[in-house]
Amino acid sequence: MNNIDYSIINAFDGVLESLTDGEKYHLLPPRGPREDVAVLSEEELKAKRLNENGESLAIDNNYDPINFKNINIDIEDSMLPKEIICPEAVELDGINICGINGSNQKIEKNSFFLILARASIVNFKYSKGVEPPYFYRKHKDATAVTWVDGNIFTEEISLYTNRQLTREKNNDGVSIYPALKAQTANNNPFLVRYDHNKSDKSPSSHALGWAVKFQQALELLCLNEIETKEGRTICIKNGPIFSTSSSIKDIADGLRPIITWNNQTLICVSSKINDSKLFVESLCRFPDLRNIYFPGDEITQDTILSIGTDSLLLQRILKPGHRTPLIKAVPMNRQKACSETIRALDKDITPLHCVYRGRINPQSFIRMEIPFFMWEQNREQVEEAIKIVAWQHELNGNTPFIQTVADELSQLTYEKDLLEKQTLAMLNSKKLSLA
Repeated sequence: MNNIDYSIINAFDGVLESLTDGEKYHLLPPRGPREDVAVLSEEELKAKRLNENGESLAIDNNYDPINFKNINIDIEDSMLPKEIICPEAVELDGINICGINGSNQKIEKNSFFLILARASIVNFKYSKGVEPPYFYRKHKDATAVTWVDGNIFTEEISLYTNRQLTREKNNDGVSIYPALKAQTANNNPFLVRYDHNKSDKSPSSHALGWAVKFQQALELLCLNEIETKEGRTICIKNGPIFSTSSSIKDIADGLRPIITWNNQTLICVSSKINDSKLFVESLCRFPDLRNIYFPGDEITQDTILSIGTDSLLLQRILKPGHRTPLIKAVPMNRQKACSETIRALDKDITPLHCVYRGRINPQSFIRMEIPFFMWEQNREQVEEAIKIVAWQHELNGNTPFIQTVADELSQLTYEKDLLEKQTLAMLNSKKLSLA
C-alpha cells in the first residue's frame, strides 16, 4: 500500500517555480500575503480546541436537556447495556461493507506550507457461496498552499493555484465541498492564507486547520461515491457525523446523498474516546442513570465528574461485547450545524450515539453515531449495522477492520517525503534559505 501517487506531487510544480529568487527576496521589505485570498474564520480556528466529537473540554455542560434541549435518553426501552452477538456467515451473505477514512500531511516552511489531503473508500462484499470475491477502492485528493510571507511567491502564483474558495455568511467559514466536487484529475492546489487578525496567531496552527478541513471535506465527498445499487450496504465513516472543521454548508452538501438511501446505513465511528464526555454528562444530567448503573453506591455528580472521561466511566459500566443504549445528542458547539443541516435536508440528522466495548484484549472502545432518521425509518437495519460494525471491530481489535484498510490506503507519508525533497531542491536552486 505504499505506491506513490505522483500526480498529487506534480500539482505543486508551478507553485515551486513561482518562488521568488533569493537575491531579490532578501532585499524586499516584509509584507503579508494578499488579502483577497481565503482565510479560516474564528469559529474554524476555535474548533481545534474541541475534541473529535465536538465537545468542549473546558466545560461540563456540553449537553443539557432543559436549557439546550440537545440530549434525549428515551430512545430504547431500557438504559441497561446490551450484549452484541457477532453475525454468523448466513447473516453476512451478500452484505456490502464500506470504509471511509482520510489523512493529511504538511510541508512546513516559515514562509509557506504545502498541504496534502486524501480520503479513501474501500468496499468489501461478503459471500457465503461460490461468488467470486468483490471489492472496490477509490480515493479523493486535495492539495493546497497556505501563504504566510507576501514576498515568497511572484505574481505567477495566481497562474498555478486555485482561488475559488468562498466565505459563507455569518462567519460560518469557507465552503470547500463544491470546489472539491468540481475537481478534475489535474487541478492546481488551492491558495489560502494565514490571517494575523485572528486570535490564534500561529501560522502553523492555521495550516493545520486547513489540512484537517480539506481531509474532512474529502471524507464527506466519499459518501457521494457509495454504490447504492449493490444491495444492502453498511458504510463505516471515520469521525463524527458533524465534522468539527467543516462549514455548515459543506456538512449539508456532504450528507445530502444519504437522505435517499433505503437499503444502506451510515455509521460514523471513532476510537478516540479518551476525552469524550457524553456519558459522563448523561449521568450528571439524569440522576436515575446513576441508580441504574451503580445501585446502592450513592454515587454523586461530583464523583462522576471526578472520573473525567467516558473511557474511565464505561470500564465500570460496559462488559466486553456489550454496547451502551442509544442516546440522541449533539454537543452545544455543534447545535447550529445540526439544526441548519436538518433544515437544509429536511431529515433529522441528529446523531444517535452508542459505545461498544470489544471482547479481544485490550478490550478497546469505539463510539458509533447513526443519523436519527435512519433509526426512524428502519430500526432493524440500524441494529444489524451496529452488530456488523462491532464484528468488524473484533476482527481488528482496535478499529473496524475495513476502516483500518481505508486508513492505510489514505496515507500520504511517501508523497510527503518526495515533495519535501523536491521543495528543498527548488529552494536551493532559487538560493532561498528558509527554516
